[in-house]
Amino acid sequence: MILEAHGLGWSVRGKPIVTGVDLVVNEGETLGLVGPNGSGKSTMMKLLAGIRQPTSGDVRVKGEALRAMPRRAVAQLIAFLEQQAETTEAITVKDAVDLGRTPWLTPLQPWSPKDDLIVAQALADTDMEGFERRSWATLSGGERQRVHLARALAQQPQILLLDEPTNHLDVQHQLSILDLVAKLPVTSVVALHDLNQAVSCDRVGVLSGGRLVALGPPHEVLTVERIGAVFGVRASILTDPADGTHMFRFHPAS
Repeated sequence: MILEAHGLGWSVRGKPIVTGVDLVVNEGETLGLVGPNGSGKSTMMKLLAGIRQPTSGDVRVKGEALRAMPRRAVAQLIAFLEQQAETTEAITVKDAVDLGRTPWLTPLQPWSPKDDLIVAQALADTDMEGFERRSWATLSGGERQRVHLARALAQQPQILLLDEPTNHLDVQHQLSILDLVAKLPVTSVVALHDLNQAVSCDRVGVLSGGRLVALGPPHEVLTVERIGAVFGVRASILTDPADGTHMFRFHPAS
């Protein structure tokens, strides 16, 4: 196990947002987190990243308490792609991706040609080659999302936390980004809105009302009954004739 949460909770003004989550993420797996709006997915991701401090329980990385680790050490292990991350600074695409190398730079180890190669590879992996000199302000929402992912890849983390990484992306780039994440030699936790995308994860956790109500292989967790109970819709399971993959079609509950 590489990432653990024990009794994890977070409240604001006495209102619980995440409550009593116990979770073990195995090294090298892709874990999907799904749940309706307001279920606590984004808060859970920020707690796992150490951006938000829990009001109960703790997060451990390789057995060490996350809250006790130096920020540089955390940034060398964990990269976090937020659902919305904007800047008013006048920066270029390459400036943004270069920031991913920050945890690895010191006065004794300044920027080097190795860092240039890492940034170039991250841009290539996210289909952003040729955008290096483009201003951030001129990018579309989907292009910005790909730049954020490139920055996270440039960080060369062992754990990649992605909060709805396919937001704003067209279908082609949704598929390419999820395929890239699945192939990366890292441990990934991905919050997703689309249950059909979650099917390709190694395991899926379902959040409802701030609690982790199910965790396991997609075919065991994403049942018609559970989808109805958690998401309030009727689901039909279809089989893709191209590859035999199961997928969902949704209908109003009534």
